[in-house]
Amino acid sequence: MKPMIINDSGMELPEEALLKWVKDITMELLKKKVLSIEKKGKEVGLVFLNENDAKKLNWNYRCKDYPTDILSFDSEDPDSLGELVLCPQVISRQAAEHGLSSEDEFGYTLLHGVLHLLGYDHEQSKENETLMMGIQDDVFEIIRSSKKNIKTIEKTSKKSDSDNVNVEAKRTPKVNVNIKVNTKLKLKSVAKSKKNEKLNSKVQSKTKTKVKSKSKPNKKKRT
Repeated sequence: MKPMIINDSGMELPEEALLKWVKDITMELLKKKVLSIEKKGKEVGLVFLNENDAKKLNWNYRCKDYPTDILSFDSEDPDSLGELVLCPQVISRQAAEHGLSSEDEFGYTLLHGVLHLLGYDHEQSKENETLMMGIQDDVFEIIRSSKKNIKTIEKTSKKSDSDNVNVEAKRTPKVNVNIKVNTKLKLKSVAKSKKNEKLNSKVQSKTKTKVKSKSKPNKKKRT
C-alpha cells in the first residue's frame, strides 16, 4: 500500500514510524492472504484531523457527537484502496488507557482501519467481530514482537560497540574516535493549506457515504 499523509491535526506526527507500520501491515496481510497482490500497490490516504474537525465528521456521517480515533472511507478511485481519517489527540489518550506506546497505538489503529477498507466490519455481527479482531490482534502482535526483537538487537549491538570503543580508547589514549551519525531525512507531510477544501474534496468526491469507525462499546484492551 502506498500511504499519502495529510496532517491537519495541529499535532506533530511520528511519520517515519507510521510509514513503517503501513509497510509491515502490508507484508503481514499479504502473508495471511487478507490483502491481494492487486491491492498491495494501491494508494491509501491517511488524513489527520484535530478533535473538533474529527467530531464534526463523526457527526455528519455517523450522528455520533464526539471525536473518534478513526473513520474509514471507501474510494471510487480505482487506484485507491480508500481513505482513513484519524484523530491523533484521541489516539494518544487511548495509548495511555491501553498501556501502549503512542507509536504502537497508531499502528493498531491503522491496522484496524485498513481491515475495514478490505471489507471487514466488526459492527455487522458477533461472528464478523470475532473474525476481524482475531486477524487484527494476531497481525498486531506479530509486528509488535518483531519490533521488540529489533530494538533488543540494536541495544545489544550499541552496548557492544560502546565497550569496544572504551577498550580501544584505553589502549591508544591519543587517538580520537570520531563517530559519524547519518541522519534519515524525514518525509514531509502534505502542506496544510486549503484545509477545508481538501477535506471536503476528499470526503465528498472520492468517497462513498459508507463510513466505519474503530471505536465500539466493548473495546478489547491491549497490553
